[in-house]
Amino acid sequence: MFIISLAEGFIHLFQAAGKIFLDMMSGIIPMLITLLLAINFLMKLTGEARMQRVAALFGRSRILTYGVLPVLGWFFMSSPGALTLGKLLPEKSKPGYEDALGTTAHPLTSLFPHVVPSELFVWLGVAAGLKALNLPVTELALRYIAAAIVIGLLRGIITEYLFLRLSRNDNSGRTTP
Repeated sequence: MFIISLAEGFIHLFQAAGKIFLDMMSGIIPMLITLLLAINFLMKLTGEARMQRVAALFGRSRILTYGVLPVLGWFFMSSPGALTLGKLLPEKSKPGYEDALGTTAHPLTSLFPHVVPSELFVWLGVAAGLKALNLPVTELALRYIAAAIVIGLLRGIITEYLFLRLSRNDNSGRTTP
């Protein structure tokens, strides 16, 4: 009897997954494709040269470099474009910018699926669970993004500090592990 119940539970799991998949195919997937097309159009309209000028301007402030630029980079340039914006920053800001990028990428995917499309399945699983519980998805996504921006800013500043400190030790003639 236990084996029969286990087998039935196993089949029911895949039946439920199939139902969720069909719901996504008729609801979320067309909306995501339309959003991806709109974002790609905006990126082409804005142009890489303009985004590079914005990156150079933002490199003058820590808040802009680690709090705002990663969000703009992911939103307008996606991957790998957001990563290449870092090449325009001062050398001391590059490690912190990459740290802030890594912190903000996945949370931004919750509202902007073009940021990291390959990781969208994680957010879609969370969203499906929230919808099943009749909880608001957008509210969590906005909180998730706000927390990521603050944490990305802090991590960027800390990474810059550590980079400068280690660089200073390296240039003083002492060896660092």
